[in-house]
Amino acid sequence: MRAVLTRGRLVAVGIDPWLMREPPETVAAQVAEAVDAAFAGESPVDDAVPFVEPLALARELRAVRADLDARMARVTASIEVSAAALCAGAGVPLLDFGELFDRLIAMLETIGGVPDGDVRGTSEGPVSAVCAPGPRLVALNVTARAMYGGSRLLGERVVDGVNIALDDLRHGLLRRRAEAGAGTEQIMAGVEELRRAGASRMRGYVRDMAAMMDQVRAAGVVGGDVSEAV
Repeated sequence: MRAVLTRGRLVAVGIDPWLMREPPETVAAQVAEAVDAAFAGESPVDDAVPFVEPLALARELRAVRADLDARMARVTASIEVSAAALCAGAGVPLLDFGELFDRLIAMLETIGGVPDGDVRGTSEGPVSAVCAPGPRLVALNVTARAMYGGSRLLGERVVDGVNIALDDLRHGLLRRRAEAGAGTEQIMAGVEELRRAGASRMRGYVRDMAAMMDQVRAAGVVGGDVSEAV
């Protein structure tokens, strides 16, 4: 008995001809064991693409945000000291990405928090299957009619039945995530909104810094060369 997978889909099932003499229930159990073992042995993602667990990434981003906040606080305090020494009286702008981090973290937690363990994909016909996230094959039914035509034809029917169940599972997962606000289009729209907000915030910071430097220059206490003093 041999099951072959490619990128999470069943492409071939080799069934020993002698097994065709067994009852359909026995055949189904043997085939299901081989298929599920193949699923368990396959990497769930392309090895060339690193797997990212959204909740773990959210925790990492919280630490990054805390470190960035601390660094920016030190930078801002240093600039404030320099500005005070120049008697500029200018307010030092703050580059605050905290809100954007919070929104990104919330997005990741939404993705990672979608419950999908109870979603199932099913297929019907002479060979019917039930698949769960993983993916896993949790049930396979083979009728006596499905065994007519020999082991090769039965293998093709198993491939069709399992893949239809996998497609149904994928659609079910997409529906569940869309209902939870974590659909692909929703996430991409949120990422684009964060990109625009980040760029806008950076442009605002640059404008505010330029305005502060104009105030420093206007104070006329450093001979017009403020950049080196700062």
